[in-house]
Amino acid sequence: MKKRLFHRGHNIENASGAPDGWKTTINGSVITNKLTLVKKSIDWWCDMKAFMPPEKFEGVGNQTKQAAQKIEDYKGFKLINDNGEANGWYVMLAGKLLKGSPAAIKKHLDLVLLKRQQAQQQR
Repeated sequence: MKKRLFHRGHNIENASGAPDGWKTTINGSVITNKLTLVKKSIDWWCDMKAFMPPEKFEGVGNQTKQAAQKIEDYKGFKLINDNGEANGWYVMLAGKLLKGSPAAIKKHLDLVLLKRQQAQQQR
């Protein structure tokens, strides 16, 4: 049984019934892939007037899921790593951004806290 859809002026059909068996023609090129990726190719063609094969969209959206945000609490400060890199950690300290490895940031925070403590004792 053939399944057919109409999306932004393009007929999309699936004759095989497979999840990645959807196909259509964009600018003379026949493309076959998953329905969501075929629709993204059509959207790209309609919006940008440039052909983009569905394979180009396969990794988009998965990258953010793979790089999960890591947060570590250190003496009341939140060390954050968004990208998963070893030196991709950062923290906000007195309105300034500190970036680097967790060990380097912790060492700097210890120095700042020690200086604050000494300043309070002198008062």
